[in-house]
Amino acid sequence: MNQRNIRLLIAYDGTGYSGWQRQNDTATIQGSLEDRLATMTGAAVTLHGAGRTDAGVHALGMVANFNTSSTIAAKGFLRGLNSMLPPDIRILAVNDVKTTFHSRFDATGK
Repeated sequence: MNQRNIRLLIAYDGTGYSGWQRQNDTATIQGSLEDRLATMTGAAVTLHGAGRTDAGVHALGMVANFNTSSTIAAKGFLRGLNSMLPPDIRILAVNDVKTTFHSRFDATGK
């Protein structure tokens, strides 16, 4: 199967989280998203964020991307993730991007 690169635009209230980056035994934004993406795709997913936030920090437009061989349409990821995620994490937009896109290295601002 062909690999796709999917870009997410994310908003979250970080009050109940130990920051962006996945950590063992504590709730994080990246961990919450990766767990739901794995459920949707049936495979482990590594989500690359444009940056990291500390515990309790919020975001209104965090960009992240992941590679997948899933055939789920972008709109399917948008609806599926928002139906599975807690209300303090929302996916605002999802789109397929070039395979060379990386949310951290291609960021133009923070």
